[in-house]
Amino acid sequence: MKKLLLASAVAALSLNTVQAAPTLYGKLNISLDQVSNADFTEDKVTELNSNASRLGVKGEEKITDSLSAVYLAEWEVTGDGDDDTFKARNRFAGLKFANVGTLKAGRFDSYFKTAAGSDQDIFNDNERLDFKDILVGEDRLNNVVGFESDPAMLAGLGFNIMFQQGEGSTDDAGEDRDGFGDSISTSVTYESDIGLALALAGNFDVQSKWAALDGEKLYTDAIRLTASYDFANTGVDGLVIGGLFQQAEPSEDRITFDETVLEDLEEQAFGLTLAYAIPDTALTVRGEYVTVETSANDEEGSMDRYGVVVDYKLNKQSKVYGVLAQTKADEDFGFAEDKETVVGLGMEVKF
Repeated sequence: MKKLLLASAVAALSLNTVQAAPTLYGKLNISLDQVSNADFTEDKVTELNSNASRLGVKGEEKITDSLSAVYLAEWEVTGDGDDDTFKARNRFAGLKFANVGTLKAGRFDSYFKTAAGSDQDIFNDNERLDFKDILVGEDRLNNVVGFESDPAMLAGLGFNIMFQQGEGSTDDAGEDRDGFGDSISTSVTYESDIGLALALAGNFDVQSKWAALDGEKLYTDAIRLTASYDFANTGVDGLVIGGLFQQAEPSEDRITFDETVLEDLEEQAFGLTLAYAIPDTALTVRGEYVTVETSANDEEGSMDRYGVVVDYKLNKQSKVYGVLAQTKADEDFGFAEDKETVVGLGMEVKF
């Protein structure tokens, strides 16, 4: 009897261990890129890029039938050997309430950023072509508490809100940021059964990088609207279109940049994407066009990006791809060259 009880206890312990085991995941995305007029100079360079390759661990621990503890820790890794071997990405711990939502705290992507997904940003993670190089709002925020509702609770409608603590920092006006929710990022999302997906997101006093100001970080208010539609419900399998519109402005009325006072600084951006997974083949063709207009002191400048990606799926977790894209900046940005062109070949393996 004692042996039977002991065997039962060991079996139960083993079962619990299996249920609680964390999931190791990641991907390596390595590309060989030929860049002409790199960084809008006269330089021409051949690069081997890691494109935000990553390694992570995540898991969920059941507490009760309606409550679980969740966690995730993720690092960027450099498959080409450049820079730091490990770089912090998303990481959090939290509580998941069944059919309600998840409350979590740590460092993770703003809900403004996640409102634009793969249907709006086909060059996501690309070292040279990621949205973060031209659009305000592509932020991963430290010291945040966030809540994400379960879309299933309201027939596909989701609500997300994030509060960032300044922890004694100061804003662009020199004011202390030492309270709860010094910055807020929020979004409302909707996914339907007919292939339509929508998101409306807002950032309020969130520090973001401005490409038009040479990457200067400013506390910013912004709105973003995204949409996508999968034509499978109309009988056109594999065709998806996506769109994005956003507007951003500093939280302060007057900004000093490079010893120049900027008034009425504003960014407006529009993007359109199209993806087509060719039926009965391993090929997917994706195209993107994004235009960004930045204005201040009654002057304005624009950047335009357009390009195409062709994917060839090797299996469910790996693919090879080709990239051809160009980013054009008008002379108001002060670059030596007005076009940067990227031609690349790469391979992505997920695990």
